[in-house]
Amino acid sequence: MTEGAATSGDTHSHPYPQRGPSAEAFSQSAPPPEVGTTVGPFTLTEKLGEGVSCHVFRGWDKTRSAPVALKILNWANVYDRPAAMKQLRMESATLARVKHPKVIRFIDFGFDPRWPYLVTEFFEGRPLGELLRAGGALPPEWCLFLIAQMADALGAVWQAGVVHRDIKPDNILIGPNGNAKLIDFGLAKADVLAARDRTGPELAGTAAYLAPEQAKDASTVDHRADIYSLGVTLYEALTGRLPFEGRNRVQVIFQHLNAVPVPPAERVEGLPPLVSDLCLWMLAKSADDRPQNYQELRQALDTVIGVRR
Repeated sequence: MTEGAATSGDTHSHPYPQRGPSAEAFSQSAPPPEVGTTVGPFTLTEKLGEGVSCHVFRGWDKTRSAPVALKILNWANVYDRPAAMKQLRMESATLARVKHPKVIRFIDFGFDPRWPYLVTEFFEGRPLGELLRAGGALPPEWCLFLIAQMADALGAVWQAGVVHRDIKPDNILIGPNGNAKLIDFGLAKADVLAARDRTGPELAGTAAYLAPEQAKDASTVDHRADIYSLGVTLYEALTGRLPFEGRNRVQVIFQHLNAVPVPPAERVEGLPPLVSDLCLWMLAKSADDRPQNYQELRQALDTVIGVRR
């Protein structure tokens, strides 16, 4: 789902979205948003995609005469309106904490009489997942270039006290020049914003990219779970395949917990051992056996990229 770029100026609203109307305050019969609709100071100009709980549009910011991307709650698919409202507000507050050129930039969180909405910069790009599904594996140099950008982005995410928890190719946008942006903080966790009333293990994430510890309890993970998911993304970009495949979510998670991945060098003829080994390091079952921070990961990437040159 493309998300995307108004690139200048401050946010319209307070950087930490304030409590707004209750879910019940919105029209029970609100129609789905359509191109041409005005939402706050934004006009919807193109529908980019639709998820289970949200519509995503390209829009025009009339205040600053610049394009933006809007995520609008899809009431038709939302059974628990208060929970959906809370999740979108939390996503906004989390994204507002992160400021880095490789992370999609937060602009606004607001309330239209019909729907709540989140606004970010518009970035002209295609999801990495779309590119991989269309063409399979990418050249190693491209893979390393993209993953290095995401390591920088995730370093800023972690410095802001946030764990993304849904790193995967569909959440990485690739621009025409190869520049990348990290998007979709819908599952992100920020301890400073987290609720204190957890009653048990939390399930969050996409099974194919899930770190072993995240499969057990997503509420307790740190940045090393994102490093694992980035390793799965690197593996898929290098080989055109996921390290673990199964008929259902349970089978895939079981392999994340127990199976040893086939080294990428065994699936891609001529792939340098250093590239393969770096990927396997990121995929270590224990968080303690992976790169321990993004500086360590970036140094390893720089070394491998330097050798490739």
